[in-house]
Amino acid sequence: MVVAGLVPLGAAAGDLAGHWNVLSFFLGLTGSAAVAERSGLFEGLAGASARLSRGKPRRLLVAVVAVGAIVAALLSNDAAALVLTPVVYVLVARFGLAPLPYVLACTFVADAASLALPVSNPVNVIVTDRLGISAVGLVPVLLPAAVASVAALLGCLLIIYRRELPARSPLTPAPDSWVSWTSVPRRLLVAFGVAVVAFGVASAVDLPLGPTMTAVWLLLLAVEWTGRRPGRPLEGIGWSLLVFVASMGILVDGLSSAGTTAWLASLVLGPVRDSPAAAMVVATAAAALGSNLFNNLPSAFVLADAVHGAGLSQASAHAAAIGTIIGSDLGPNLTPVGSVATLLWFVILRQRGLEVSTWSYIRVGLIVTPVTILAALGVALVLGVPW
Repeated sequence: MVVAGLVPLGAAAGDLAGHWNVLSFFLGLTGSAAVAERSGLFEGLAGASARLSRGKPRRLLVAVVAVGAIVAALLSNDAAALVLTPVVYVLVARFGLAPLPYVLACTFVADAASLALPVSNPVNVIVTDRLGISAVGLVPVLLPAAVASVAALLGCLLIIYRRELPARSPLTPAPDSWVSWTSVPRRLLVAFGVAVVAFGVASAVDLPLGPTMTAVWLLLLAVEWTGRRPGRPLEGIGWSLLVFVASMGILVDGLSSAGTTAWLASLVLGPVRDSPAAAMVVATAAAALGSNLFNNLPSAFVLADAVHGAGLSQASAHAAAIGTIIGSDLGPNLTPVGSVATLLWFVILRQRGLEVSTWSYIRVGLIVTPVTILAALGVALVLGVPW
């Protein structure tokens, strides 16, 4: 874009500086998730799931979805998919169960629950930051929508795998053989609790989410370094994600300069400019389609820019923002290329000797994705559109 002259070099630098909130948010988010992983928090949550299941495969699936939803909501969808997947794989192997339903639950629930909070998915911050909308202001709509999507996902998985989930496990390891979340250093548990409260307060008073998330990460690092085995401060930071997001902002500016996003806005959103409900539905469909064609991060960038330039009324723009988030968060579940987290999920399982075919993923995604989108969209239409 710079070489082609669509974005002057000075404008590109200004664009990078303008994304300080998003970039600092990702820095703090990936750093905090890394501290949580090093502390053993995720293994402890998996151990809690094993105890709650009491050797019953169906109950174990429910526990995996519940823990995955909590991790995704509080520590991002990437953390839920990438960190919990290997832990859950080992867990079900010890039970002697077929792993596919459980590892699929890890990746699907990561996206299904990622509507809940601004911290739950990078897309949520990208869209709201691009449109100048308060991410926290959407929580009363998106949090109930996330609950609906997770419930719909769980129902789908229980129905799809009803024959593969026996009434009881053939193997029930001793409860004390599992890692407990109480093994996590108490000071870190307190720090996590303080961080959650601090983030909630900062969100409530509408402070910028980027510096807040970075401050949370620095707090966790400081507490971690008081222990006997401090981790490396920059370990686990998603540097490639930071570069990707920064570059994507410049790319979208170039597309905007070329008139592409204005054309897209006129084509997709022009006919529904005066109908908030229709704008939400169309934005959801466009974001879901774009996620599976181009990956959800670039499609969210482009669609958010299209919404910004579509000349929508305030109510329609607000509804379209919600639709863009729903489609970008839940749409990637349809195919393996929808999000980077899913592609890495395949790699993680392959490294552990489990080959999941593309068709095995898609045939479940074809059911799960439309059902979860409709569940979330139904709630959002009721709560987020003035009738």
